[in-house]
Amino acid sequence: MEKKRVRTRIAPSPTGDPHVGTAYIALFNLAFAKKHGGDFLLRIEDTDQTRSTVESEAQIFESLKWLGLDYDEGPDNGGNYGPYRQSERFHIYGDYAKQLVDNGTAYHCFCTQERLDNLRDRQKAMKKAPGYDGHCRALSKEEVEKRLAAGEENVVRLKMPYEGETVIKDVLRGEVRFENNLIDDQVLIKGDGFPTYHLANVVDDHLMEITHVIRAEEWISSTPKHIQLYRAFGWDEPEFVHMPLLRNADRTKISKRKNPTSLIYYRENGYLKESMVNFLGLMGYNVGENEILSLDEFIEGFDITKVSLGGPVFDLVKLGWVNNQHMRKKDLAELVELAKPFFLAKGYITENSTEKELEALTKVVEILREGAITLKEIAELADIYYVDSFELDKVTEEMNKNERKSVERPYHAIEDETGKKSIKLFIEKLNAANEEITADEAKAMLHDTMEEIGEGPGKVLMPLRVVITGRGKGAELYNVISIIGKTRTLKRINEMVAKYNIF
Repeated sequence: MEKKRVRTRIAPSPTGDPHVGTAYIALFNLAFAKKHGGDFLLRIEDTDQTRSTVESEAQIFESLKWLGLDYDEGPDNGGNYGPYRQSERFHIYGDYAKQLVDNGTAYHCFCTQERLDNLRDRQKAMKKAPGYDGHCRALSKEEVEKRLAAGEENVVRLKMPYEGETVIKDVLRGEVRFENNLIDDQVLIKGDGFPTYHLANVVDDHLMEITHVIRAEEWISSTPKHIQLYRAFGWDEPEFVHMPLLRNADRTKISKRKNPTSLIYYRENGYLKESMVNFLGLMGYNVGENEILSLDEFIEGFDITKVSLGGPVFDLVKLGWVNNQHMRKKDLAELVELAKPFFLAKGYITENSTEKELEALTKVVEILREGAITLKEIAELADIYYVDSFELDKVTEEMNKNERKSVERPYHAIEDETGKKSIKLFIEKLNAANEEITADEAKAMLHDTMEEIGEGPGKVLMPLRVVITGRGKGAELYNVISIIGKTRTLKRINEMVAKYNIF
């Protein structure tokens, strides 16, 4: 028998911000398809017309493309198996439901909402699992036709077997067994004629020739219904792979109450697309010793059986580390372009910044990317290069908050007599220097100041750092001086001298 071309899909609902879980499942579907020379497609499951929005759908497209999780077929790029929105396929599902009614594997149910509510209340009182009791399952053909002709509202339900088991053959989990008598007769077509997720999902996967359904483990309980639907139609089942759910640090299912879950949030806060994909690839998957990978490298070594079933923790600290590694590896010019919007937002540069200002920006990004977690943090840490006036009270308060201990060194340094001498001497050296000061020249000036004062960095560099940056620690002082230049360095020192009556 000819082996089928591998086809996988991601099928999100456009009902809110695009979720990190969607990208996680999309990545593994893409990697599996490409590793096996197959196709990866996007289908929009918008059967919930009350919650689905055009805006949310557009954000799904944008987020997947931002991450580089390119799909071969989808609503916005077409393909031979469309339409790729379920809302454009509604005419299909009724015909397939009718097939099941005609072959006896589904039936019309006329139970009112009042009866269903009473049934649920009785089951609850008797401490039984809630579920439909099959009341309309045995209606005669004549009775059904009579009630349909009278226009009675009804739904179409799947006839689950009353006996035996439905066995899921999961690639990761082996055989997962469900007793059929514990699964109720699932609604396939609702009273308004709209399909439920279960029918639309199975029909679409079959018609789109999906060979491997790779989805989150929360769908395991629905899979027996899907398997029975495949059998009712006489169709071959796809292979099932149920991925472990992403977890919060406390092992609960990831949720926006405990973790940012929107892909938009991570993009707007300066995480690189390469980092997000890399990080999601580490979720429950063993990539080996080298954890920093490109998407192509991830696909090249991909093996679905390496997925671990332990719930992967969506650890923001680990994500930060991964993002830092990618920022350090990235081409500097490209990183500067990505960082620009964050510097614009802070007012540190403008759309009309001069070539000199952009050169300074490049130096700042190059220095700060070594320790920053995100592009946004690079801009936040850059205030030392762009803000020329400081209040030591605020700086000390911030340092206390970050270090969780009392910080008095900034004040102590500028009150010390040696500190005052160091400041005076450095002002003299700056006045004698050229406007453009290289990092090496600034380093030599600082070293000469220490030599002439006859003291070490703590006594000399600390007070200079305070009057030049407003802080007791931070970036290399010679880098700051070389980037802001002679005039701004002198301006900062003189303002601090006057503000705190240092001399």
